This record gives sequence, C-alpha cells and structure tokens, in this order.
Amino acid sequence: MKFTKLGLLCICLMLLISCSNETIQNKHISQKAEAIKTLITQSQWDKAVIQGRQFEQVYADNKWKYQLLGDITEYDRLDQHIRKLNVALEEKDKEEAKLNLTMIEHYIESLYFK
Repeated sequence: MKFTKLGLLCICLMLLISCSNETIQNKHISQKAEAIKTLITQSQWDKAVIQGRQFEQVYADNKWKYQLLGDITEYDRLDQHIRKLNVALEEKDKEEAKLNLTMIEHYIESLYFK
C-alpha cells in the first residue's frame, strides 16, 4: 500500500515538473519560420535561402521529437512543406513561400497542440 501511494505521488510530481508554460512561439523551429517570413516580406532572398537551409537542418535534428509528438501524416507533411519552401525560396516565389510557411506553422501547431 505504501509503495502504490509513493509511486502515485512520484508520478504526479514528475508530471508537474515536466509541464511547461512555454508557448509555441518560443520553440526554435517556430522562431526560424517567423524569421524566414520576415525576410520574404523584405525581399531578402539570399538570406531567406540560407535561413531555409538552416530551418531544414533544425527540423532534421529534431525529427525524432516530432515523430514522438505526432503521427506520420503530420511530420511527413511538415517535411514536404519544408522542402517545398526551400524550392520556393530559391526560385524567389513569394506567394508559394508564404503558402508553405503557413502550412509549416499549421503542422507545427498541430504537433504541439493536438
């Protein structure tokens, strides 16, 4: 009986400690997307292309986290839109880049806030 109460108390404490009030805007990947959007609006394509490549690397480095957070559809579509974003940035296609950024933000949000 003591062990079950102690175990339950430990689980509750771990849940409380692991909770975070961090918003999605504070996530590194979300900040990268916002930086790219600003560069696109200012038509700074060379910097946007560099940021797009860095964005893809951030995603690749953290893909395992997204696989744990969501299902295959969400992180696979996120991956597709990141690749499409980089193509749009290289072609300097403002509309397509903004569309892909919007979709990326949607999938990031759906991963974190199902």
